[in-house]
Amino acid sequence: MVYIPFWICAFAGAVIDLREQRFPNALAGACAVAAFAGVWLDKGVNTALDHAGPAVIVYLALVLTESLWRRVRHAPGIGMGDAKALFALCTLDPLGGIVAFAASLLALASSCLFTKSRSLPLLPFLVPIFAIIEVVGSTL
Repeated sequence: MVYIPFWICAFAGAVIDLREQRFPNALAGACAVAAFAGVWLDKGVNTALDHAGPAVIVYLALVLTESLWRRVRHAPGIGMGDAKALFALCTLDPLGGIVAFAASLLALASSCLFTKSRSLPLLPFLVPIFAIIEVVGSTL
């Protein structure tokens, strides 16, 4: 019940990314705060802080990699909105966020091959895969 605001923000972000190919900063911030608050209310402040640490590390690694990619290749990579989304997902579940990110990149790549498109938004793949991981993880 405490995670409902997070899921609303996450799926709204996926819809906006699908339509406009961007993830608004305000929505990304709300998603991250909702994830942190949900973990805090569900599992306590220590667990919330334990999840926030890896989320920051993953976010910084992804932003630095993306910045280096843009500098060297002179072309955009995955995008900063995807990094913001991954931060929020890792705040909720660090390992689940990383696994969902890897699986969604594979799904995105295969979809681009299938549709012969050069780029597609990542969040419509990332959020449902993360939701599946969370549902399966909670039932085990």
